[in-house]
Amino acid sequence: MNHEIFTDILVPLISAALASTGLWGILKKHSQERSATTRLLLGLAYDKITGLGLSYIERGWISKDEYEDYRKYLYEPYMAFGGNGVVERIMEEVSKLPIRASYNYKEIQEAKRQRSLNGEKNEQ
Repeated sequence: MNHEIFTDILVPLISAALASTGLWGILKKHSQERSATTRLLLGLAYDKITGLGLSYIERGWISKDEYEDYRKYLYEPYMAFGGNGVVERIMEEVSKLPIRASYNYKEIQEAKRQRSLNGEKNEQ
């Protein structure tokens, strides 16, 4: 009797649920939301990777910790999602930078100050 209930009632109900446009609509909407979230995260990652990478290139060196974090937490996950050529080229340039075991806080502050001054000159 239990077998009859399953084949007579549950199979048609499961089939109807899977065939319904409502279920597929929900799944499609979820997929679109996930796609938008993925695109947003990729856009934010792209902005961070390019901005940070270019700042290292402009500075002319990178610390070991900065390089490892940049590669592990930004570049590699971004490339796992498909990445793009711009980020690859920036990573190539960052990889060529001299690596310092540690960095001097005063030197970093001076580099930031210089960038700020250069930015002010470009706006005038």
